Amino acid sequence: MGVARLDGRNGSTVHGYISFTQNGDKVAVAGDFYELYPGLHSIYIHEVGNCSSPNAASAGAVWNAAGNTGKRTGELPQVYAGTEGRANISTSLRTISVGTGRPDDVMGRSVVIYADIDRDPKAEFGVRNDRVACGVVKPSTGLDLKNIL
Repeated sequence: MGVARLDGRNGSTVHGYISFTQNGDKVAVAGDFYELYPGLHSIYIHEVGNCSSPNAASAGAVWNAAGNTGKRTGELPQVYAGTEGRANISTSLRTISVGTGRPDDVMGRSVVIYADIDRDPKAEFGVRNDRVACGVVKPSTGLDLKNIL
């Protein structure tokens, strides 16, 4: 299992977690996010496992595994935050793997949540963008996911 703890970027207080669990040829994706503005939000897996820049540009471009011919590998379903600012994701994907070392392996990549819908995000250093949270996918330590918040 891979888990990313997401922390705020661009001055936001958005936070949460997302997990990736290999189940045969599918990967279960589950996550909870907090302090989002109400409405729809894009979530993408990015190429680089680095969230060190204030605007998460260090995460690089949206990930697309070598040889992929469909939608970008890193494009996850959008999430909806209600008036309380909470959102979650629960889906199953065949386009990624966890801990396999293959080109479609999510381990070591970053996950970014956007302030709203962004269909073609760009990595721009030194400018405010709509990336509100970022986290790097790392092997799970077996801790209860709710305790990492």
